[in-house]
This record gives sequence, structure tokens and C-alpha cells, in this order.
Amino acid sequence: MANERNEARHHPGQAGSAPGLAARAGAFLDYLDGYLAGLQPVGLDALIASAGGPDGVAMVVVDLVAGFCTKGTLATPRLGALVTPVGDLFDAAWEAGVRRFATLRDAHDPNAPEFAAFAPHCIDGTDESVLEPDLARRPWAAVALDVPKNNLSAIAENGPFRPWIEASVDAGTQVVVVTGGCTDLCLYHAALGLRLWANASNRALRVVVPANLADTYDLPVDVAATYGIMPHDGDLIHATFLYHLRLNGVEVVAEVTR
Repeated sequence: MANERNEARHHPGQAGSAPGLAARAGAFLDYLDGYLAGLQPVGLDALIASAGGPDGVAMVVVDLVAGFCTKGTLATPRLGALVTPVGDLFDAAWEAGVRRFATLRDAHDPNAPEFAAFAPHCIDGTDESVLEPDLARRPWAAVALDVPKNNLSAIAENGPFRPWIEASVDAGTQVVVVTGGCTDLCLYHAALGLRLWANASNRALRVVVPANLADTYDLPVDVAATYGIMPHDGDLIHATFLYHLRLNGVEVVAEVTR
């Protein structure tokens, strides 16, 4: 009998087993709803003041490129909707004197191993890999560090992002605001990577993610089945990964107000 109970616990999808995740995780899903509803805004002025002035703040936008926003197999309106509000917040930071900006963008090798998990996208040198025009025309874009990447994590790349953040923190950066997408993919790895790097080097860096300026894609179960690919519940995964970022010390706020 004990062995049967253990089998049911480890194989919940089998007949006669314990209830599935939908039943077992109901209380946690209610908690997630409350967690998101309870997120508080923070003012841009307050962030700048907490960092000792505009030189103490850096702004990062992740993967708001054409291939995720407006064209290509992985484009989604959920990310496209972030372009203008992210640009507006960054404009406000620029007007307040912030001068450290970085734009992280997928720019894949045509034979990228990542294409085994995701359809080919944002190949380097194509129009899918370029920053969305509404961001590229902004005044801060001219001075922003451009970070092309061939994988989900800019910190894992042998590229300019990690040296830039190290130099920025050495020069006084205390707050990094991370925006863009996807909540569970590149933005997640950027924000958590910064948090882990700061932890490893004993640096008191604040990593801030505004929930209203992050999102991920949605692929319903029935639609995914028609293509023979894995589904992706955008709302659930967005909430779960915002929670996981917070669980690991990233500051998740409702929004950064101007």
C-alpha cells in the first residue's frame, strides 16, 4: 500500500492518483493573483535619489526588436505593446540626467543551437534583429550600449554587457532597471544574471523590474497542438517568473512612475 501511495505521488497523471496541478496548486495561484495585484509603484525620482543621483542609475531594455515585436515567426503583440511605454520611461530617465543605457537584442548566428528549441528568428544582419524604430529614434539610443547576443543570456555571452555592468557599478551605478521580454526567457536571464553577479561579488546592486514593462508570449494549448509544439500560457508564466525573480532578490514593482 505504501508503494502504491508513493507511485501515485510521483505519477500524478495516472488513474487513481492524487489530484492534478490545477487542483493542488489552486491556493498558490490565488496567491500569485494577490502578489501581482499587490505590487507597488516606485517613482523614477525616488530611484534616482536612492542611487545618489542620475549617475547611479542604469536602464536596460531586452529584446524589443522587430523579430519579437512586429515581424517574424516569434513576434507577438504583447511585446510590441511595450515599445512605446519603455521608450517613454527611458526618455524620462534621459531628461533626468541618466546616461547609462543598454539595449540587449537577439542577433543569432544562422546555425544557432538555440533554433533546436525555438524556430529560427532574429538572425544577425536581418531586419528582425534590429531595435524597434520607435526606440532607435530616441535620444538615449545614440549613447546606449548595443548588445547583440546569440543566446538567452547576455551575461553568458563573451560580449560587452558584463564588462559594461562591471565598469558601471565600479563607477557608482547602484540601481539597474530592466525592461522588455520575455519575462521567462531573455529578460529573466538578464535580471537574474545581474542579481547573481552582484551576489557573487558582494555588491549591493538594486535590480528593478517594472511588471508593466515586461511580458512574454502566449500560445494556447489548442493552438500549439495544431502545430505540434509546446504550449505557453503567457499570463501564468509571466506571473510565475515575476514571482521567481522576486524570490531571488530582484525588486519587482508595479511600474516606475515619471
